[in-house]
Amino acid sequence: MIPLVTAAVATALALLAGGEAIRPDWRTPLERAGIRFISARELHAMMTNGVPLTLVDARDEVHYRREHLPGAISIPAEDLPLRFIDIRRPKRLLHPERLPADRARLVVFYCGGPN
Repeated sequence: MIPLVTAAVATALALLAGGEAIRPDWRTPLERAGIRFISARELHAMMTNGVPLTLVDARDEVHYRREHLPGAISIPAEDLPLRFIDIRRPKRLLHPERLPADRARLVVFYCGGPN
């Protein structure tokens, strides 16, 4: 039984590793639509330098309550990995009324990652 499980895990890992090269590009269409991806380091620099922004935690309320970045507000997005997003029908925000009224203000969303 152990060799079978080991073989199954090894096969799954090989498929995942091999599939990396053929994974569809999900970032480019989102970037073309005006979504800019930044690193944690870039966000930290923005916050340290006092760039005016609204920080939005797009994870579910449970994760937000457990831990979130200082000053972040909770606006969960539907739970769907970014790689499955159709730019013609982006993720739906569960509480859009929580967005800042100032539409010129920079809004930075963060989540649990692209998967």
